[in-house]
Amino acid sequence: MLIFELTAQSLADALILVSRAVAMRDQVPAMTGVLLRAAQGEVELTATDGELAMRVAVPAAVEAEGGVLVPARTFADLLRLVPSDTSVQFRGLDGQVGIRFLRSRFDLPTLRAEEFPPLDFASQAEPFKVRGDALKELVRKTSYAVSARDDGRLFTIGMFLALREGYLSAATTDNHRLAWARVPVTSEAPDQEILLPARAFSEIVRALPDDDVEVRFEQGRFLARTPGGLSTFLTAIRAQFPDTRRVVFDTYTTTVRFDLGTVLAAVERTQLVADQKNARIRLRVEENIVRIAASSSEGGQGAEEVAVETSGEPVELVFGPKYLVDGLRSLPDGPAVLDVMHAESPARFRPDIERRDQFAIVMPLRQTES
Repeated sequence: MLIFELTAQSLADALILVSRAVAMRDQVPAMTGVLLRAAQGEVELTATDGELAMRVAVPAAVEAEGGVLVPARTFADLLRLVPSDTSVQFRGLDGQVGIRFLRSRFDLPTLRAEEFPPLDFASQAEPFKVRGDALKELVRKTSYAVSARDDGRLFTIGMFLALREGYLSAATTDNHRLAWARVPVTSEAPDQEILLPARAFSEIVRALPDDDVEVRFEQGRFLARTPGGLSTFLTAIRAQFPDTRRVVFDTYTTTVRFDLGTVLAAVERTQLVADQKNARIRLRVEENIVRIAASSSEGGQGAEEVAVETSGEPVELVFGPKYLVDGLRSLPDGPAVLDVMHAESPARFRPDIERRDQFAIVMPLRQTES
């Protein structure tokens, strides 16, 4: 027997959080549900897809302690249609859960709670704190470079997190480009690193508040806990992330300083005439000028000149338009820098500020392919 009562809004808010971890497929039916456990004046909601797990507790008037596993989709759809300030009572017994509010009564079948995997949110690892809005910024600046599909190289669907000297950095790559950014942490901890599934990590970050979050890197797991009672963990990817020093050089032969908005707009206009099947866009760097051009038999041709500040050797680069645009869009508005070693080496785009907290690497296409 399970009996508890609380407002529809408080339960719905908690359900929105943990639903991010509900399995979308039903190979294991129990993982398509949310586990409710009522005890000592609160109800815990827990969900997992086997890789990501989330748990949150909300205050409730508990009359009888116990647990029940409810189908997540049906449960969420019903709560969404209940007036938010309505008091809702839940009774779990004999394979079903009864939901009572106002003059309404619903009885839903439950899933087999014994098939729900045991989850351990405890950890002995040393925690550190980082702001939730800073984690959101890391995801925003780097998630575009994650591979859209699993091609067998697990690092291409991952996000590599590294804690170094008071900063938490994130790096992603799909082997055609690389994104890197870092944010300060708000408490000290030893240097450490972990490779996480990028999509699942993004779901965790979306659920976090903007203020301080307690984070732990445990062997094979990432754990986060908020002051609001949300606990979550994510299983790491067992793969080696490439060494970013292979594509970032100490010195470059050509440096271009430019206004990001001006160059991005020119690139976006020029790509409209690029070949749709074999798209490419040319950047010709000359003294204080960048010439941006594209052409195709069907779309015609287009070219623009943008005034920039250059130092070093002239160079011509050929890029896939999407990769170039994604890299530029990841940067903050304002002055930006392009660093180039030679025409077919990794090109680095970064904000033109003294502190290096972000860059985007884009691999040029081979000149013979253009």
